[in-house]
Amino acid sequence: MLNPIAALVLPRVCVGCGWAGRPLCERCGAPFPEPVAGLGVVGWAGARYEDGVRAAMLRYKERGRRDLAGSLCVLLVSALERLTPPRHAVLVPIPSSASSRRARGYDHLTPLARRAGRLVRRSVLPSLDFSRDVADSAGLSVAGRNANLAGAMRARPPARPGQPVIVVDDIVTTGASVREACRALRVAGWSPVGFAAVAATPRPGTQPTADG
Repeated sequence: MLNPIAALVLPRVCVGCGWAGRPLCERCGAPFPEPVAGLGVVGWAGARYEDGVRAAMLRYKERGRRDLAGSLCVLLVSALERLTPPRHAVLVPIPSSASSRRARGYDHLTPLARRAGRLVRRSVLPSLDFSRDVADSAGLSVAGRNANLAGAMRARPPARPGQPVIVVDDIVTTGASVREACRALRVAGWSPVGFAAVAATPRPGTQPTADG
C-alpha cells in the first residue's frame, strides 16, 4: 500500500500518458497477453514491455513507486490465467540479486507474485536465490546475459519431489533469467511446467520470443 504521505506528494497521473486520476490508466496498462516461446516450457507475458507498461515497471522497480503494484499485478495475473498447469502447481518468483536488493531496499518481484498468487489461488514459495554475484544485465548482449547467469541460481528442494512449479518473472528480454531459474529448480527436484511474466520485450515484426 502506498505510504499516506507519499500519496499526497506523488501526482495522481498516468505514468504513460499523463491522464489524471490513476498512476497507470486502463488504456496504458491494458493486459495484452502474448505467448513467449523458446525456453522449453510454455510461457506467457501480460503485455509488451513498451510505452506505459515500460514506464510503470521502471518507476516501480527503480523509483519505489509501489502504488503501481496493483496495475502491474493485473498484467501478471493475465499471463498466469493463460497457463493450464496442475492445480497444485506453485509460483516461484525469480529473485533479485543481492546488489539490486540493497539498491532498491526490497525484492520488487516477490510482492507482485504474492499479490497475484492470492488472486489466482496459488501458493507462492520464494525458493530461488543466487549462489554467486551477478552483474546488472542492462546493456549486456544475449551471450553476455547467458554467461552472466549461467549456474548462478540455486533452489531449495520441494517438500515433495517433482512438485510442479510456475516461474514468475518481471520482464522477459532474452529469457536468460527464466532459463537459469528452470535449471536450478530442476536440479533441486522441482518440475517447471511454465512461466509467467508481467511483460516481454517485443521483437520487431514478431511475437516476443525468449531466444536468449
